[in-house]
Amino acid sequence: MTNLEIAYLIILAFCILGSGFFSGSETALVSVPRERVLQLLETDKRAARVANLIADSDRMLSTLLVGNNLVNILGASVATVLFIDLLGEDWGPWVATASVTSVVLLIGEITPKNLATRFPEKISLLVAPTIWNLSRVLHPVTRLFLAMSRGLFRLFGVDPSSGPAPITEDDIRVMAALGEREGDIEAAERDIIHAVFVLADRQVREVMTPRTDIVTLDDPVSIADVRAAVSASGHSRFPVIETDLDDVVGVLHVKDLLRMPGEASEADIRRALREPTYVPETKPLMELLHEMRARRRAFALVLDEHGGVEGLITIKDIVSELVGELRDEFDPSVPAVVATATGHWAADGRVPVDDLDAELGVRFPEGPYTTVAGLVLDLAGRIPQEGDAVESCGYRLTVTAMDRNRIDRVQIERLQDV
Repeated sequence: MTNLEIAYLIILAFCILGSGFFSGSETALVSVPRERVLQLLETDKRAARVANLIADSDRMLSTLLVGNNLVNILGASVATVLFIDLLGEDWGPWVATASVTSVVLLIGEITPKNLATRFPEKISLLVAPTIWNLSRVLHPVTRLFLAMSRGLFRLFGVDPSSGPAPITEDDIRVMAALGEREGDIEAAERDIIHAVFVLADRQVREVMTPRTDIVTLDDPVSIADVRAAVSASGHSRFPVIETDLDDVVGVLHVKDLLRMPGEASEADIRRALREPTYVPETKPLMELLHEMRARRRAFALVLDEHGGVEGLITIKDIVSELVGELRDEFDPSVPAVVATATGHWAADGRVPVDDLDAELGVRFPEGPYTTVAGLVLDLAGRIPQEGDAVESCGYRLTVTAMDRNRIDRVQIERLQDV
């Protein structure tokens, strides 16, 4: 074998490997989950290149196709010349076609695409810098082919700008994370963008104040009752009830009393009551937010499937889901997860399970509950007593205080420390 034939073999091998590289890259970049790219942006700098390529898919695909076709055409040409030299003009082209087609299918298509399907994240991170640099080098060529492709669309009466792929929630999350990484937006702005999507997926029952924590006034209401309730709770709106929360007379707004000349009587307070607003517990939060803004309401009672009052929700509760807990000097203390000196944690029963997850760095199982008390009830399968404990995700949750049938305080400890 001559030196020239050896050179042909080296070029042919390079072309076949190049075909596999482009084929695998295309499959990996197209199939990598965008939500996963968002997560990788936090820890791997190469993920920014993956996000850039995904954001400009036309340029990415054009680069991959141009590169793949270049190496395939070059490989086929070199193989034909090589086999003609080795076998002559009669058999050379046929052997070249059969052998190159088989090898390209195996090494340049099937194998790399199967690998890319199994490991899209790893392969995307590995190839993204090279593909990005190639896209810059081949940009004039890919731009020309894209223009010609759009011309063919118009020739067949198809608008090249029509039918774009819809921008998904994952797209926006990736762009927000990329924007933060590149300094275009602040971390707080990215968090709000993420919170909007979380809000759209949540229902009223997940953020409402539960029935047991609602502060009410009994009808008839005196001004002394109002002062005591405001002083104890810091609230400015109260449901006024006859016997219980399923028999609401109306909603008292304290500011309505402040507009009255002199001290309001029980009759004045009764006339000042407003018609309560009711919403189902399954109503999406985003829908309720729009409804409250349109109707200029800031307070609503939440009904369960049987029509009983399950809780209440305010517009402040909804906004807090977007920007974090809103507190003023009149708000009572917010339930929290507190680390104790013994290495354990103490939590109010009203603490959201998501907050407990964040504090402990675990993910407790999802269920028909949103609070720590609900988690304990679900795991116990009954109303517990003080001292009862349940176990989940490597932690023991012990009830340390009850308020009648309501779980008031819970102690959390790692099982390995028990």
